Amino acid sequence: MDIMDRIIERLKEINRTQADICNYIGINYSVFTTWKKRGTEPPTKYLIKICEFLDVSVNYLLTGEEKLETSTGKEEEMLNLFRCLPNDEQAKLIGRTELLVEQANSAKSSQ
Repeated sequence: MDIMDRIIERLKEINRTQADICNYIGINYSVFTTWKKRGTEPPTKYLIKICEFLDVSVNYLLTGEEKLETSTGKEEEMLNLFRCLPNDEQAKLIGRTELLVEQANSAKSSQ
């Protein structure tokens, strides 16, 4: 089973349509059908949004296997998602993460 097969299977499981996912990720329906007809995979730039819509991990989408949720698994998933981002988005995410850590530390110290 390939990525497109997993996407279509998961859409059925969550009772959503191909048009729904196209709207969510911001592509024309014809793009999705072209991926299916040609047997090609969605470009990397869509993988995170596809996973969000389907409520699956990138690992599941790529391999068909879901890892058990452990702290290490979550860290690996976060790293995989990070690697899917373009460089400018990675820099933004780092900045946001630093801000979240500062806010969490401030909240702890004020208690």
